[in-house]
Amino acid sequence: MKKICLNYHNLGYNPQFGINKVHPINFKNHIDIINNEIDKDPNLDVSITFDDGYENIYRFAFDYLNESRIKKKIIFPITDYIGRYNDWDSTFFLNTYKHLNQEQIKLFSDGGWEIGSHCATHRFLDSISSDEIRDELINSKDVIEQLTGKEVVSIAPPFGVLNQRVYDHCLNAGYKNIYVQKHDNIKESLEITIVRRNNIYSIDRSDSIIRKINSDRREKMKEDCITSLNTVTRFLNRFTSK
Repeated sequence: MKKICLNYHNLGYNPQFGINKVHPINFKNHIDIINNEIDKDPNLDVSITFDDGYENIYRFAFDYLNESRIKKKIIFPITDYIGRYNDWDSTFFLNTYKHLNQEQIKLFSDGGWEIGSHCATHRFLDSISSDEIRDELINSKDVIEQLTGKEVVSIAPPFGVLNQRVYDHCLNAGYKNIYVQKHDNIKESLEITIVRRNNIYSIDRSDSIIRKINSDRREKMKEDCITSLNTVTRFLNRFTSK
C-alpha cells in the first residue's frame, strides 16, 4: 500500500498575505484529482490533514471530503483558540480568521474525522522549556479528549518540524502518531510513528498534486524551501501577533 498524506491549513476566497490559504475551487479540484488517482490505483491510500483548525474547513471541506474516496481525514486544532480568532498569528490585517468552535469539532468527530492536537498555543516547541512542552502536549490532548470523548493519538507539532527532544516528549505524553513536514535524524520507538506530510499551498495546481502523490523530488525540494522560511514566520509571530 502506497500511503500519501497531504496537509492543508486554510481555505477561502478572500486575499491573504502568504500562501497557506487555498481557494475552495482549487481545493475541490485537488480532491477530484485524488479521487481519480485512487480509482486508478487501488493500492493508493491518501489521507488529508488540516493544521490550525480554521472554521473555513467546516464550510468548504467537511461535506466535500465526506463524499470523497479519501478515508482518513484529520483536523489538528489549537486548543486555546477553539471558537476564537487567530490572535496567535501574524495577521497583517488580512489574515484574521476564526477557528472551529466546540460544536463544529464534535460534528467532525461524529462524522468519522480524527481530531488530533496542534498543541495549545501554537508555540514553536523547541524554543520553550520541557515543562512548557509537556503542558502544551498534555493539556491540548486532555481538552480534545474531553470534547470528543475519544482518545487523541495524533499530534502535528506547530511549524511542522521535529527533533529528538520534541519526539521524546510526544512519546511520553502518550501520542501514537506525529505528523510533520520534515524531521531531524530521530532515534525512533516502536510505540510512536512519524508520518511525513506534503503541504499544499495556494500556488499548487493540478500538476503539483499529481507530483506530490508520486513523491516527486521537485515537490519535496519546494516544500523544504518553504518550510525553511518558518524561522521568519516564528519571528513575526513573536513580535507582531496581537
